[in-house]
Amino acid sequence: MQARGAAFLRTTAFRQTLLSAALFALSSFVTLGFVYAASAGMVLRRADSAINEEVEALDASFQAGGIRTVNRYILERTVGGGADYLYLLVHPTGRSLSGNLTYLPDVQPDDEGRVQFTYRRPAAGDRDDADGKDDRTARGRIIDLPSGYRLYVGLDVDEETRLVSRMLNTILAASALALALGVAAGIFVSRRFVRRLDRINTVARRVKAGDLQPRAPRNFTGDELDELSENFNNMLDRVEALMHRMRHTGDSIAHDLRTPLTRMRNRLDEALREDGDRASREQALERAVADTDELLGIFNAILSLSRLEAGESRASIGRLDPADIAADLAELYEPVCEDEGLAFASEIQSGLTMLGDRGLLSQALANILDNAVKYTPSGGAVTLRLRETGEGKIEFSVTDTGPGIPDTDRERVTQRFVRLDNSRTKPGSGLGLSLVQAIVDVHNGQFELTEGPGVVEGGHGPGLRASLCFPKAPAKPD
Repeated sequence: MQARGAAFLRTTAFRQTLLSAALFALSSFVTLGFVYAASAGMVLRRADSAINEEVEALDASFQAGGIRTVNRYILERTVGGGADYLYLLVHPTGRSLSGNLTYLPDVQPDDEGRVQFTYRRPAAGDRDDADGKDDRTARGRIIDLPSGYRLYVGLDVDEETRLVSRMLNTILAASALALALGVAAGIFVSRRFVRRLDRINTVARRVKAGDLQPRAPRNFTGDELDELSENFNNMLDRVEALMHRMRHTGDSIAHDLRTPLTRMRNRLDEALREDGDRASREQALERAVADTDELLGIFNAILSLSRLEAGESRASIGRLDPADIAADLAELYEPVCEDEGLAFASEIQSGLTMLGDRGLLSQALANILDNAVKYTPSGGAVTLRLRETGEGKIEFSVTDTGPGIPDTDRERVTQRFVRLDNSRTKPGSGLGLSLVQAIVDVHNGQFELTEGPGVVEGGHGPGLRASLCFPKAPAKPD
């Protein structure tokens, strides 16, 4: 349970959030560090500039009157203890002559003679009380004068130094706080992420166990997990539909194969009877062969559907003129319709080009024409058309004056082994329109069943219009 509770620590979301927090803290530290360096440098530059000005003033005094003038200048500046500067004039013997410091700092000066050290300045009103003294920071220059005299000129920078120190501490604290807040945010975000992901995993485990009913929860925010849940649910809907179709297909295969197999068995059993003559036996065998051909046709249709859905026919797709296909089928089915007592007409537009497989397209149109001829009563009409639509697509259509298909069944009849009640008396396997749909899908087209021409003379109708719509082929590059 403890390991499960800390699972978010191993999640990508936590690691990414932690990395972002670390980068943010680092960038904040670098930015504030630059501010610190600039502020500290500015404080030192201002102090050095003021010290240099005071050194120039003392140098001018020395040039004007020598060491006495310098000594008098220092005394005037330090009388009353109110001077902003720190001074100390030292005799060649090491004795202090004047100034508000008692000793020179024991610090090695840099190349320009600058030193920074800590000193003690007595607080106002306190003389011997050690508690009245505090350590302060000063910065200044040590200058060697002629005849062995040494002069220190400095400036109290304790307030500025404390301010810079507080700024540094604030920068470090802010960086640590940013990192801590980033870790806390990472924990919060990761726990929420893990909870949402756990719900999806729970659904996946139930589906793995065979339950296809649960669906992943969504919050409809459009984020990546919501999109994942949507795609996961769509996949489950598809899987559930396929499983239902598989179960239905098995039942349909058993139902549709039982009839021809029963007929075949009865005829073979009849042929084996001793009282049958040679002619009746040959006739029974011929009918059994016909039943076998029907069974083989069903299995061939199933194999064709499987190949189409697997995409094996896409390699044979090329540029072609659909008018050639329509003309061949019109020539083939016109006498068939005449034999069935049907009027046949064709309207074929030439000059069109599309990408497709000639054999598959011919098979799809032949299946639709077969259905039109099969279900249109004698005296009706069948029309084959090829045209370019207003949307710039190529459309094959077959219109008949048969009984049509109810609106509620038009989507269902394109599924495998689906046969409507009024077609049970007709020969067939229920795979014809499934093949048409698969062929249309291979060609990135659309298959649609709509109302036919309505009631026509003789009382036939409302009929059915089956349309296959495909995109035009792109123009050939020059």
